[in-house]
Amino acid sequence: MDIILLLLCLAGAGHAHGDEGAPSKSTQPAKPLERIAPAAIRRHVEYLASPMLEGRGTPRGKQLAAEYIRRRFEELRLQPLFGAAGYFQEIPGAKTDEGQTSVMGRNIGACLPGSDPKLKDELIILSAHYDHLGVRRGKIYPGADDNAGSVAMMLEVARKFVESDVKPARTLVFLSCDLEENLLWGSRWFVAHPPRPLGQVKLFVTAEMIGRTLGDLPLGAIFVLGSEHGTGLKQVVDGVTTPAELKVAHLGIDLIGTRSDYGPFWNEKVPFLFFSGGEHPDYHQPTDTADRLDYMRAAHVSQLIFDVCQQVANVVEPPSWNDKPVHGLDEVRTLHRITELLLASDDAARTRGQAKLSNLQRFTVSNVHTRTAQMIERGEVRADERPWLIRSSQILLLTVF
Repeated sequence: MDIILLLLCLAGAGHAHGDEGAPSKSTQPAKPLERIAPAAIRRHVEYLASPMLEGRGTPRGKQLAAEYIRRRFEELRLQPLFGAAGYFQEIPGAKTDEGQTSVMGRNIGACLPGSDPKLKDELIILSAHYDHLGVRRGKIYPGADDNAGSVAMMLEVARKFVESDVKPARTLVFLSCDLEENLLWGSRWFVAHPPRPLGQVKLFVTAEMIGRTLGDLPLGAIFVLGSEHGTGLKQVVDGVTTPAELKVAHLGIDLIGTRSDYGPFWNEKVPFLFFSGGEHPDYHQPTDTADRLDYMRAAHVSQLIFDVCQQVANVVEPPSWNDKPVHGLDEVRTLHRITELLLASDDAARTRGQAKLSNLQRFTVSNVHTRTAQMIERGEVRADERPWLIRSSQILLLTVF
């Protein structure tokens, strides 16, 4: 669909579209809802990342987390996603000594049926994995930012849709996968055994680590990846109004590869968005605790995700897969800004005699900073520079953060 037409459709989302198969007036909210509150996000995180849940990696801890999410779905009167199996999709494991198939984990899913008879069979999936690392060498890994904060986001976005006077045209699916920390096995199983045909999924949205910033740098950005593979998705995200303290930074998914539950959907060419603040010093550490999250930031990101899902759930023409994305300078500017902050932080630390970067790390960061500056000044990224950009981004992730 032409981008200009898509934007016109978005701009006219508050009006009826006659007999063109678009949502009617009844699919639009009659009154504005309150924004998602930091306290609501905190309430979920403090439970899911509490010592009682043992890092959501032990059988007991995961059971408590799964039941918590199921109860929230029931309270919201969302429909079970998996038919006779209810809210749970069991993920089978190896055979036991008695010949029985063991259960490795459980995905949890619910749905809010769409209100438009012509569009209700089309699905928007909002996902956040609930498992984490559990207890290792006697220490609990709470996983507050990874990924209790995003589970809280999913639950509050679901609540906001339910409390809206008028429901979205397309069906909203709320999915919390297990075993993300085990090679994405929960989302892989879901894609291989979907409760509804995968072709009905018009957008898959997932998030990780939305309550902190990359390396705890004063970046103020939430990274949004994958929009380049869905027609009109970047325009949808950029069209959402965000608070001044939250900046949207688009990155190509090829810069980081498969690192979360979007991977299996990417493989099947389902349009997707991945929201993340990036890794920080407490990533996969026992220190990833609930008291270290910025709940105002997490609430702002949650509201952004709600607004994006609402737009796509109601737009006339949903995103379609784009196999040949065009990359602009947005991500180059983002990498330039990240390296600028890294160098400034290291400069300040070196004046105190406590360098943050090794000489090799500083060389790598300086090189990326210089070359991205050249691209920005030139106003383009040449085709032969794309592989370098991908390789450099992955080196930064592996060696600096």
